[in-house]
Amino acid sequence: MRNTHKWTPTRIVKDPRTGKFVTNQKAVYGGSQYIAELQHTMYIPLIEKYIHGRVLDVGCGPVPYYELYKPRVSENICVDWGNSPHAKEMLDHFVDLNAPAPLPFANAEFDTIMASDMIVHITRPHLFLAELNRVLKPGGTVFISSPFVYWMGEYPHEYMHFSEFALKQIAADAGFETVHIEAYGGRADVLMDTLNKFMAQGFSNRIFRVFAKLALATGWPQRDRQRTKGPYAQGYAMVIRKPA
Repeated sequence: MRNTHKWTPTRIVKDPRTGKFVTNQKAVYGGSQYIAELQHTMYIPLIEKYIHGRVLDVGCGPVPYYELYKPRVSENICVDWGNSPHAKEMLDHFVDLNAPAPLPFANAEFDTIMASDMIVHITRPHLFLAELNRVLKPGGTVFISSPFVYWMGEYPHEYMHFSEFALKQIAADAGFETVHIEAYGGRADVLMDTLNKFMAQGFSNRIFRVFAKLALATGWPQRDRQRTKGPYAQGYAMVIRKPA
């Protein structure tokens, strides 16, 4: 990553009291505060466990998880498209990830790859995952997260919301084996997130946050999530591996 001295935390920050990473509510869009908590509960342990060595952070935007994986990596290479509105001074390469041209890297160059919440913006996911397989070392892993029952976050540059079964299939077609895949969110969470989108700013957002705390304190969203996160999954966190 270029200009590391200019990097600042975005989606997550370290809580100085506990030393743990938590959602940075000041930087997350007000309408996504509810889902961000669900995502980070799942993302953080997986990134800490699987991202290490020489890392390719592809479609990285403002490199939101850099501080999380930084202690375990020797180098992180950041890639995104030239029109990205996020932290372009951090990018090592400007790449159109939907172009038919290969990624500008040699075969088996990276130990691990980050592809966080970006595969929905890819028009040819089979070709994209095949390219990740090419530049990944044998035995290397890829962290992928992807929304499912969720709004189009970067309209109109959003093409496919994949089910669990589609994610596993396109990974297998590209030569990967699935190490871990898990849904986050369920029917109640979809309802809460939709309400959050209506109450995204100002006083209404403060009211929503109080309401969300009360709802979570009842245990209703958590109970419903366990029953419905299959057909009503808000999204998935996935780890895939290139066979050694």
